[in-house]
Amino acid sequence: MPVCAICQHLGVPPRDGTGTVGLLTSAPTIVQEAIDNLGESSDNEQHIVVYACPEHVVDVYRGRIAGVRMAWRLDAGPAPTRLPQSPAATSASPA
Repeated sequence: MPVCAICQHLGVPPRDGTGTVGLLTSAPTIVQEAIDNLGESSDNEQHIVVYACPEHVVDVYRGRIAGVRMAWRLDAGPAPTRLPQSPAATSASPA
């Protein structure tokens, strides 16, 4: 099982990273553990995905770890347009 990147960053005994979390950070010790890098933010932070233990996900969410924030993808581009449905797809009934 992968190790929590935040445990490693904080220098505490490593716990299993039971899931992944998106973060905004410039901390090199966390950035080097990224399993995906989604680019740089306007604040020169990297938008990355790392393995993390549940305790540290909560700590990041609550702002308890300096220099590390949750990354939320707010700008997903324009809303998808709804495609028109064909009349044949609306009903299988001949009525």
